[in-house]
Amino acid sequence: MERRVRHGIAALLGLVMGCSSPGGQGTEGGTELAPSSPRDASGVAGAGNEPDPMAPQDDAVVAGSSEDMNDGASPADPAPPLEPEPIDACPDDPDKAVPGACGCGVQDNDSDQDGTADCDDACPEDGAKTAAGECGCGVSDEDADGDGTADCLGTDDDALCVLGGVDGACDCTGKVVHFVYFVEADASYSEDQRADIEAMAYAFQQYWYDQLGVTFYLNEPVVDVIMAEHDAGWYLSTPDGIHGDSRWYRLGNVKNEVYAELGIRDFDADHRVVNYPTSRHDGRVGGNFGGAWMDGDDLTCMAGEHGGVNFPYDEGGPAHCMGHVAHEFGHVLGLGHEGPNTDCMQFGFYNGTGGDGMCSFSDDNVAKILADPDNEDWFEALPGQRCQQP
Repeated sequence: MERRVRHGIAALLGLVMGCSSPGGQGTEGGTELAPSSPRDASGVAGAGNEPDPMAPQDDAVVAGSSEDMNDGASPADPAPPLEPEPIDACPDDPDKAVPGACGCGVQDNDSDQDGTADCDDACPEDGAKTAAGECGCGVSDEDADGDGTADCLGTDDDALCVLGGVDGACDCTGKVVHFVYFVEADASYSEDQRADIEAMAYAFQQYWYDQLGVTFYLNEPVVDVIMAEHDAGWYLSTPDGIHGDSRWYRLGNVKNEVYAELGIRDFDADHRVVNYPTSRHDGRVGGNFGGAWMDGDDLTCMAGEHGGVNFPYDEGGPAHCMGHVAHEFGHVLGLGHEGPNTDCMQFGFYNGTGGDGMCSFSDDNVAKILADPDNEDWFEALPGQRCQQP
């Protein structure tokens, strides 16, 4: 009995080992073909922990199906990294979070688009310069003849003319514009300020040549230095005998002293004046009696220490350094407050009002200047020319 049982088991094992695969393949010539059931390392189906593929699955979940993963839910995405909170380096400046080129509280504007912020640009309206140089903002420091002196200073020998053309020099009419450096008794003379005025004089002469096609002679010397008799306060508080409004006392008092020093009179036929005092008086300036009477703030502007001439009394500033004096000199040439808003005689001399940089005069105002009989023989020079009295 025991032998028959063993024999039956052996026969059964032989039947299992030799059964056909699902494709009808079995063993041929003692060579075993690929088994139809998964095997473990021993090659025996069902060995190890593998489930028997032939066994009924019922409702068991098939490994690898979607139902085998988190009961049908997708794996949770990893949490994104936390972004650091931005740091505001300018907590008191609502317009900036970082200081930038100009620091907190100051905009990094670049008005002339030259790559230098206005806060670091002494010539914020001049795209070619970041410092005033020899000729001032708005005027090139070019030295075409290579003599070491900028062309705007006009110091070539043929630029010095003499009334009557004596000694072979060029002739001039004797009508000249004096630029005056008026140093009050309680102020100190500054060679830098005198040089700034001289540079402005040449630049101003060139400006009018560009506007009119002709220009005036400068006096020789170009800058008349007057060491004033009184402290700045005296000119402000002492009645000038001209104005009833005390705000204009300084203009009248300075005019009286300058004309006495130069030996000229009001509305002189041969002499006109542009006067720069050292002291500042609320931007109070004016033009006439044959002169343009500027303020100490104009000197600060010419030195490039800020972007224009401040105007606290009319709240229109800042004004362009040269546009400011061009406006007042326009009165000397006979113009009132006329022309389009962008004209120098209107609001054009304020920075930003007349466009970028220096203002200009309208065609109508240019025509009025040239037609005014009081301006006859005044515009006969070339830029750089000075006229010396014999």
